[in-house]
Order: sequence, then C-alpha cells, then structure tokens
Amino acid sequence: MKKQMMKSTIGLFVVILSILLILQFIRLERFQLWLPHQASNTEETETMSAGSEEVAGEEMNIYVHKNDSDLSEDTLNNFEYALDYAKVPYTEISREEISNLEPSPYNVLVLAGEHAEEWPFEEIESFVEEGGRLYIGARFIDTRYNEMLGIDDVNDFKGGLTGLTFEQELFPGYTDLEPDSLLLSHSIANMTLREEAEPYLSVEGDPLMWTNEYGDGKALFWNTTAMAGKNTRGLLLQSLSILPPAFASAQADIKTVHIDDFPAPAPAEDNEQISEQYDMSVEDFYTDVWWEDMKQIGIDHDFTYTGLMIGTYEGTMDATAEELIDRDRYPMLFFGRNVYRHDGEIGLHGYNHQPLVTGDEPMDPELLYTPWESKEQMNESLTRVEKIFHHYYPEEDFKTYVPPSNVLNRTGIQALHETLPSINTIASLYTGQGEGSFIQEFEEDEEYPSIYHFPRISSGYGESAENQFIQADAIANFGVFSHFIHPDDVLDPDRAYGEGWPDMKVQLKNMAKFVETTYPYLDSMTQAQATERMKSYQASSLEVTYNEDRITIQGEDLVEPSTMMLRVDKGTSIDTGSFDFGSIEAYGETGTLYRLTLEEPQAEIPLKDDAS
Repeated sequence: MKKQMMKSTIGLFVVILSILLILQFIRLERFQLWLPHQASNTEETETMSAGSEEVAGEEMNIYVHKNDSDLSEDTLNNFEYALDYAKVPYTEISREEISNLEPSPYNVLVLAGEHAEEWPFEEIESFVEEGGRLYIGARFIDTRYNEMLGIDDVNDFKGGLTGLTFEQELFPGYTDLEPDSLLLSHSIANMTLREEAEPYLSVEGDPLMWTNEYGDGKALFWNTTAMAGKNTRGLLLQSLSILPPAFASAQADIKTVHIDDFPAPAPAEDNEQISEQYDMSVEDFYTDVWWEDMKQIGIDHDFTYTGLMIGTYEGTMDATAEELIDRDRYPMLFFGRNVYRHDGEIGLHGYNHQPLVTGDEPMDPELLYTPWESKEQMNESLTRVEKIFHHYYPEEDFKTYVPPSNVLNRTGIQALHETLPSINTIASLYTGQGEGSFIQEFEEDEEYPSIYHFPRISSGYGESAENQFIQADAIANFGVFSHFIHPDDVLDPDRAYGEGWPDMKVQLKNMAKFVETTYPYLDSMTQAQATERMKSYQASSLEVTYNEDRITIQGEDLVEPSTMMLRVDKGTSIDTGSFDFGSIEAYGETGTLYRLTLEEPQAEIPLKDDAS
C-alpha cells in the first residue's frame, strides 16, 4: 500500500513538473517572438494591454543646448516656453552630452546663436547624417555647417531688415508682414541657398527659414535674431513640427474678449464725432448703437464678453461708495446686467482708473497717473468698488482684475489678495513695453498661488496684419485667443482710425469672423472660465509615441474634449472622419497638418504611406 501511494505521489509530481515546463516554454517562445521587434530599435518601449505585448514606439526627444551668448539664451528660453505651452517635453543638455545622442528621426538637437565653434561639429554632422534632426533657432556663420544646412555661400551679417514673407503655409492664419512692419526686426547672415534646400520663410528677398535633408537626417535653420520675442513662439513650435516624420502638440482651445472700462460712467460732455454722425449724446450712442452692434457681433461670430468695471474716472478718492452707487446706476443696471444676460462676466478695472502702484514703484510719468500713498489706501478703494459691485450684482463676485493701462506692481497684487480674495485672475499683457507695464506668462503668481496670471494677447478694433500675425502665433503655439478693446476708442479720432464707429464695427466684425472660421474649435468663454480651462490644461499630461505606421496618444486629466495638432511628412497621410476616440480633420492648406479632437484619453492614429 505504501509503495502504491509513493508511486501515485511521484506520478503527480511528474505531471505538475511537466505542466510547469510547458508553461515556461510557452513564455519563452512568446518572449523570443517579441524580442526581435524590441531589438530593432533601442528607443522603443514595451506596453501591455488586454493581455498582449506590443511595441509602443519612440517618444519625441527634444535636446536643447544653450551656449554662453545672449542670442542663444534668449532664443532658446523662448523656445522652451513654446514647448511647455504646447505640452511637448524637452531636455537641456551640455556640450559634452551632444556627442552621446543617438541618431533617430525623433531625436532633435536644438541649438542657437553665437559661438558655433564651441559645438562638436563632427559629432553633430554624424548625428544628422545618420538620421538625427538638427534645429538651429538663431543665425550664425560657420562655413563647416554649410553643406549640412543647405547653404551655398555666406559672407557677412546684414541687419535692419523688417517684415516677413511666407514661401509656403506653416499654420493657418499667419499673414505676411510688409517691409515697413515694426513687429519683427532681423539681423541675418547674408547667404544663398543650395537648390535642394526647401525655403519656408524669407525677409526682403533673403532666406529666413528653411529645411535641408542631409544623409538620412534633416536640418532646419532660422537665419535671424528675431526668434527671442514672444510673438514668434508659434513659429518656433510649428517649424519644429516639420522636422520629424510625425509630430503632435496640444491646444488649450480658448477664446475670450475683454471690454475695458465697461460698465463705467459715460463722459458728460458731447463728442463732436458722435454728434456729427449720430446726433446724440455719448451715453445714448453707447446704449442705442455701440452696445447693440457689439452684442450682434458676439451673437453672430461667437464672442463672449468680459466687462471690466470702473467706479469713477476721478483721480482722487473723494467719492464714497454710496455716492458712486447713485452716480453709476444707469451703466451698472443697463450695461452690466446686459453683460450677464448674454452669458458674460464683469471683472474689476478699479475704483478709479489709477494703477495700483505706490510712488516708489515704476510707472511711466507720461501716463499722468497719481501713485497711491500706501497699500492701505489701495485696500480702501477696493473695498468701496466691491460695495458698488455687490449693490447691483449681489449674487456675483469679482473673479478677474485688469490693471488700468496694464500697469501694476507687487503692492497692488498684495492689496488685491488681501481685500478681494475672490479675485483669482490678473489679466494684463503678454507682450509690451513701457515703464511699469505688467508683462505676464500663463502661470500662478509667485507669492499668491490662488492668483493666476492670464495675459491678454492682442487689442483694438482693427485687424491689421500685425494683429492677425500676433493672434495666429499664439493660437499656433497653444490655442489661445485673448483680445481686448475699449468703448471710448470710438471717441478719439486717432484711435478711431479717422473713420469712426461704422468703420471700426466692420473691422471688428471681420476680425471676429476670421477667428471663427479659421479656428472654429476655440471655445468662446468668459475670463473666469478661461482661467479654469487654462489651469486644467496645464495640469493635464500627455504621452505621445511614434511608430512608422501610427501615432499613439495616452492622456491623463485631459480637458474634454481636447484638441491636438498632428503634423506628418509629405507623402504620409492620416484618415479623417469620426472614430471611437474622437475625430480627425485635415487642417489648412499644407496637406500635412491635421486637427485631432480627443473625446477619450487614448488614441491610436494610423499613418498611411501615400506611395504604397
């Protein structure tokens, strides 16, 4: 009996051992089947889904090297802001680390500016020739790079050039800038290109930006010193997108419009232009003409207004809150409630139109403003204007503050934080100049994280080439249109372009229509809504991987829906239409740019080789 039990035990052990060996053999076979795919590209990573193992592909690796020159530092700092806003990751590297880069179409080395002799030329040349990508963000002269960069001949620098011409579309909405435009000023290297180089932009007939294939790789050159300005960040990003075989970047999808000094007391005196054109007072003009037209433009072309109220235009604090409540009755009841009725917002411009700065803080004296005596005096003014606001809108709170003439400093920010804690947004300027001007990035305040800085990008009723370029560049970078106007522009012959309201209305309507048709995916919203959207957008994360035949996207905490821009090489295409993850549309005239609307946090986008 014992022998029989022992035989049974041994037999059971043999069966179990056999099963384990078979399972181990199956696992090894699956590993061996997968291993050659992994070995084909050292940059590829393993993913596991639904019990299967597959290659996820390469990540985009942007390697930024700054050298010791202002041109390099300023340009590449600007470039990094562009990447941050578009949710494209990058890594800063040293000169020594350049030699260790693996040649790959998704590895991009980014350089800019002077002292090219410090860069390891042989290693860079080998990197590009074997399949890497080289991005030069600012001009230099070093004839060793001529063949790699597609340069036929170069002799010296040439400065004082202005304007810009697109030889081919880079992103929808950009417009050429005439040579008399002051928006961009260039110092370039005086050079001619080889026939095989592909130009994208020029300035006064000289090549400004182009690409050149070299060996298995590709190089891009910005022949200018102009790429350090904020109004070129979209150009920096979109030009980067044409280097690798495929490229994905994110958009915040925001459209917001401010009306400064609104609601506010109308001037008591008549205006000559308004009297001649309309035979009515300024207040009646604002009521019966201007505001009716503004509402219609908003309805027709998807503008949502954020008004910024003023209690009084007096430069002193003589008027009490109770006195101003009585004086401001008409604008607050009629215009203010109209703003709310049309889904808008009313933020704060000030008790009066005096910027919140003290005498020891900078402010352009030509503005003729009176500095505040102390933070306590600022606090009192803010308390008074909040009392006016709550009298007329008891269920609302201030959420947005716009500084008068965009002048502000730390004392004023502290006063806002202490007195009006409901304010979570300061909206000043994205670009600008002038003593005391408050220039912002999209970010939390350095001292008060509850306050978010959301700069306005463009202004005015007229859609000049410069204004359109500025708007297109911000949208090309991260999908934000933020614009502001003033009601009293129409009262000033200079600001009214000499034509008055009829012409201003047409120009504003044309701008609204252009933005609506060119960027239909932007969501029209108040400033408070825009702030929440931007904060959510910046807090979300994206992981994008690239294969020869597909782009894979994995998001976390994405805004729903989310927009992304996809760029592919010429000769490659993406199917358009509706899919489980959302939709894809061809975008613009290049034939290489697509707009992806994500309704799910994951997407796999097949790529088609049009030659096959």
